[in-house]
Amino acid sequence: MTVEELDAVVIGAGVAGLYQLHLLRAQGLRVRAYDAADDIGGSWWWHGYPGSHLDSEGPGYQYLFSEQLYRDWGWSERYPAGYEVQRWLRFVADRLDLRRDIRLRTRVVDLHLDKERGRWTVRTDSGEILDARFVVACTGVLPERTIDLIGGDFAGQVLDTARWPEGRYDLAGRRVGVLGSGAAAVQLVPTIVDRVSRLTVFATGPVDLLPRANPVFGWRERDAYRSRFAELRDTVVHTLTGDEERPPAPGDGTRSAWTGALGAPGDAGEAVRAAMRARLPDPGLADVLVPRGGFGVRPVRLDAGYLEVFGRDDVDLVDLGHTPIDRLVPEGIELSDGTVHALDVIVVTSTFDGGPDALTRVDVRGRGGRVLAEEWGSQDRGAQPRSTLGLAKRGYPNLFTTAAPLTPPSDRCLMTTCRQVQVEWIAQAIADLRAAGLDTLEATAAGEDAWIAHHHEVAGRMPVAASSDYAGGVGLYRERCLREADAGYPSFRRA
Repeated sequence: MTVEELDAVVIGAGVAGLYQLHLLRAQGLRVRAYDAADDIGGSWWWHGYPGSHLDSEGPGYQYLFSEQLYRDWGWSERYPAGYEVQRWLRFVADRLDLRRDIRLRTRVVDLHLDKERGRWTVRTDSGEILDARFVVACTGVLPERTIDLIGGDFAGQVLDTARWPEGRYDLAGRRVGVLGSGAAAVQLVPTIVDRVSRLTVFATGPVDLLPRANPVFGWRERDAYRSRFAELRDTVVHTLTGDEERPPAPGDGTRSAWTGALGAPGDAGEAVRAAMRARLPDPGLADVLVPRGGFGVRPVRLDAGYLEVFGRDDVDLVDLGHTPIDRLVPEGIELSDGTVHALDVIVVTSTFDGGPDALTRVDVRGRGGRVLAEEWGSQDRGAQPRSTLGLAKRGYPNLFTTAAPLTPPSDRCLMTTCRQVQVEWIAQAIADLRAAGLDTLEATAAGEDAWIAHHHEVAGRMPVAASSDYAGGVGLYRERCLREADAGYPSFRRA
């Protein structure tokens, strides 16, 4: 069988993968990117359900390496819809002529290290075999279902918000049950409520919300944010979230909500929740839909009429905390008290980035037969995942990762900024290695220990932190990455 030799393989054609492909090609490397989706867009392509939206402002959600590229795209509204984000990514791919080096509808299934040659054998589900010096995994984080379906037989259709390409399914005139009440449900429910014949929301828990103030952008608004390109480029990489950190405009609670979600005083939380209660048509609904305590544990989400939906006669709300699902039956969902909700369609909502690194779905075998899925998958059993800067792992030379354990999580940093920081570092590390006439870059045990120690030290200072998430924010993370490169990569072995 023919084996094709490349300098680098990029896995993923989303925000990180497209930029990584561009930067490595600029070094004159032979590079190819692979993605299982039908088109580019990464997580946005998979999460194309009705109502999918950015919860951050469009002007900040762009690449900042080229002012011309930035200025030549114009958002139509302040918080763009998911389909517009996909169109922006397609615009980038076309403008940079990236498609000629992207293979879509192709999944990378194996990454095996040839320890004698220090190169990676890459296999795809289409039968391709590649021999690559470098592999960069821009695979993102797997979505996690809000609730698992209970056993039983359902005669209707079951959909998942994490596997919903744009325009794929029609819910018009159907009885729809939405499982979960997280960000995807908050966006989906008010979008489809006027299309379906009856809507039932099976709530798994409340979420902090603010109305999405979403003015349309015309030429004046676009010119205004385009004129601030240099300011954005030079400042956002030093902030906590990778986004602008400026005072909100009068009457605009959106930006302050995002800041509050990172550890706000109690009165900010009460203000958000009082506003939520005021929007509910029935005060009794607050027990199910308005959180109590713990404000700042998760970001505040933006909605477009989600709370108001529950005042409609054709909408039902089920509190799964009080009455859980017992099983699926042919006609719908049966609750623990014997109540059956008749449905034509069940929609299971998923968090955008709640699961493990998607690279664990690939058979990655490193030095000495080490299996990455076992090493990173062990965190489900309480073990500490290990990496260096979240960009590399000991035992896997020349394999680079983004959105991996021990990096800033996507729900607490603007993804475009986070991924630009990581992708640029990876590209520079490869360029420095080649300039030194060396072949491999591999994280060391001491380097991993040092990064984990720093991770724990930062987590101890922050009000909100998860064991596998870097809590120091984008600015500090970038500073540590640059310090590593400037010092000659002391946390790595170069050979």
